[in-house]
Amino acid sequence: MPLFHHKPPAPPPPPDLERLRQEIEQQLEIARTFDGVVEGDGVDIPITLHKGERFFSAVTGAILIETRRGAGHWQGANQGVSVRVPGTASMRYRIGQTKGSFVPGDESPTPIDEGTFALTNQRATFMGAKQTREWLWSKLVGVAHQPAAPWTAIAVSNRQKTSGVGYDTEHAGLIRFSIDLAVAKANDSTERLIQELEAELAAAGGAIAPPVTAAISAPAASVGPVAGARWAPDPAGRFELRWWDGREWTDHVTTGGVPANDPLAPNVAPPV
Repeated sequence: MPLFHHKPPAPPPPPDLERLRQEIEQQLEIARTFDGVVEGDGVDIPITLHKGERFFSAVTGAILIETRRGAGHWQGANQGVSVRVPGTASMRYRIGQTKGSFVPGDESPTPIDEGTFALTNQRATFMGAKQTREWLWSKLVGVAHQPAAPWTAIAVSNRQKTSGVGYDTEHAGLIRFSIDLAVAKANDSTERLIQELEAELAAAGGAIAPPVTAAISAPAASVGPVAGARWAPDPAGRFELRWWDGREWTDHVTTGGVPANDPLAPNVAPPV
């Protein structure tokens, strides 16, 4: 017989996992079925396609970003003789050897133009009012989606400076996927991209940390999280999700990320 009963805190409210799942599922469908379009397919293509080239997507209002070096400065000291300028009260000049060095400024990503960013199975292009850029996938060194800012750096072997494209935060996920898809199609690595998306989808389905075990009985010690605990569709149909703790359904429910408590009749079948 239990010596005491410990009521655990409610599991953390889930993020908008359903929206995330839908986005990844849509990306998976595109990666599996879309191979681009050509002239005559009824799509407005903002660039002239080369032989065998297929257009994937375009972004208007994109920002061309290039790494540029800031202002530098001299450091060191002049070890010559200081002489007062005749006829002045305080002006002086120094005669002798100057010892020191010029320290160049740091390189940082700098927006330099706004325009249209287009993706194909052969290249990425930027067309702006002042600048144009072309990144050939055949010369690709690497693509880096910046974790702290909405822009992607694209390094190619035929260009010394790394440059890239900036975009709005709202569409960052879609644009980054479009870049990854174009690169994958060019390099025949679509299957790898699909596997990565499938892994992301699996993680989105089990990303919520499990709650503390509901009961502590003496003399047994506290039991850890149960395998299989997760948010799942509410079997009662009254809410969007209900917490399955690995053994039974709990009262913890949520709809649209808003948590609530709703008792459920016992012996309801577990989630599939």
